[in-house]
Amino acid sequence: MGTCFSDECLEQLARETGFIKRKGRIDASTFAKLLIFNELDQSQLSLLDLKLDLQSYFGCEISREAIHKRFSPEALSFLKALLAKLLEFRLAKVEWSSSLAGCFNRLLLKDSSKFTIPNSFAGDYPGFGGFHKSNAIMNIQYEYDILTGNWASLNFTKATRNDQQDSKETLHEIKKNDLLVRDLGYVTMTYLNGVVKNEAYFLNRLPASINVYSCKDEEYQHIDWAEVDKQFEKNALSQMELNVALTTKHKLGARMVLTPVSKQVYCQRIKNASKHARSKGCQLSKEYKIKARYNIFITNVPQEKLSFQDIMQLYRLRWQIEIVFKSWKSNLSLHKTKKVKKERFECQLIARIIWALVNWRLFQAANWSFKPGKKARGISILKFSKQVIKFTAILREIIDDAIRFTYWIKERYIPMITHLLIETKKGKTSHCQILVDNFYKLS
Repeated sequence: MGTCFSDECLEQLARETGFIKRKGRIDASTFAKLLIFNELDQSQLSLLDLKLDLQSYFGCEISREAIHKRFSPEALSFLKALLAKLLEFRLAKVEWSSSLAGCFNRLLLKDSSKFTIPNSFAGDYPGFGGFHKSNAIMNIQYEYDILTGNWASLNFTKATRNDQQDSKETLHEIKKNDLLVRDLGYVTMTYLNGVVKNEAYFLNRLPASINVYSCKDEEYQHIDWAEVDKQFEKNALSQMELNVALTTKHKLGARMVLTPVSKQVYCQRIKNASKHARSKGCQLSKEYKIKARYNIFITNVPQEKLSFQDIMQLYRLRWQIEIVFKSWKSNLSLHKTKKVKKERFECQLIARIIWALVNWRLFQAANWSFKPGKKARGISILKFSKQVIKFTAILREIIDDAIRFTYWIKERYIPMITHLLIETKKGKTSHCQILVDNFYKLS
């Protein structure tokens, strides 16, 4: 990965994208490192800051106006090309040995995150409009394989391109034996059929818009939710599993598993849904109120590959992508912006994402550096990202060979990560423990 930041590699990418056409005061390496390894977030970083950084670190004397002009469509293409090259770098697959070994090629988590940006960008990144709402919103679609830590995809889109549209337009990226875990926003029959067509697997909550049917003697009957509820109460069940068909039009076979939620969760669901229904001038149906009593999951993974307990455990992993987004906003301040030239805003955003990817590689390396018996704990993403931001300037010096990497790892990095382990909570299983129990070989 370090070779991607070599002067030769950066120069080649810059010339291929047209960012560098002839020798100038700011070469490709200087421009990239100036933005990527900068301690200030977008809302703080000024042209004067860039000018002073160029002068003090790179020994480059240049005016603010000249820096402003360097933020061009070609500069954006250059940084996007660098990000794409970094994404090609793949971490080695961890050896696994368990009941699920070999079942899945990748275990992909995907979600999106939105944040408001200056209204001057509304033409390219329109918001939803309305009273007290921003006219410009950036949307990030992000997916990664939790088995290896490799990023599968990363796209910046307008907020009006919703998750359902994304799921339809990215079906070609799904590979055989992938297991895709996504939230309700992505799930449509087009998406589910696309997963099956690609010989992959889905695991998600049941959307309210998808009707579920039982099939007996080639007769499809709508699931009687009142009867399901009655069976739970009568037999004091803690779980139930049914083989069902999703919509009579598609007749897509799936396993549906249900487990009751607490009374507190149920009441909160009804409260939120009732408020939304009133705003639409309608009422909650009896069926909705019954279904709200349960967590309902659908999957096309056969029972011999994925048990009920496996489903419950693996779906919990979805929250890890929420933690990644939280770390980007809380510690990298990705969402903090100000009104600047459009190309400058996008260049600085891509540079920040590259910095996040560099840190992610360090995080993964650290996370699996413990002895096998300690893998079940792992390192906290939030703790790690909070601390590693302090090493921004140091990493730039390491890239430039001003500081020996092995010395920094031994003297600064390893002593730090031993204090960043995930805190185990009573009665709760960490995501690292879930992965170890289900996938990884510890001997």
